[in-house]
Amino acid sequence: MKILKLFMALSLAFFTLSAYAGSIDYGYNAHGDYVPTYVNGNRVEYGYNAHGDYVPKYIGGKQIQYGYNAHGDYVQKSIGGQQIEYGYNAHGDYVQKSIGGQQIQYGYNAHGDYVPKSIGGSQIQYGYNAHGDYVPKYIGY
Repeated sequence: MKILKLFMALSLAFFTLSAYAGSIDYGYNAHGDYVPTYVNGNRVEYGYNAHGDYVPKYIGGKQIQYGYNAHGDYVQKSIGGQQIEYGYNAHGDYVQKSIGGQQIQYGYNAHGDYVPKSIGGSQIQYGYNAHGDYVPKYIGY
């Protein structure tokens, strides 16, 4: 569950990064998870969603709203009016999302974690930060 929560936080960070191109600052949230705290200078605030998950609720003062399908999967997110659509494969695995027509594809990294692999066809490279955490380091455009 901790990986899923971190995954959702990183997903939000990638949306912002891909839309505005900027920097991601990481820190520890109230639960001790190492997550994005600022994206391109915009503060990320966390809270509980309708399913009781601890997720980003605001970024730069813009409210984040979530939509679910009948299975309880995230299928839509709105950030300040910007719609994000989520896609799943036949096994129910989260495999892509669309932001204004731009596709983000997901898959497994070298550590076996399910993470974003490309944005708009550009590959994401991962590496270790100063704390030893395996985090996104580069998005090749």
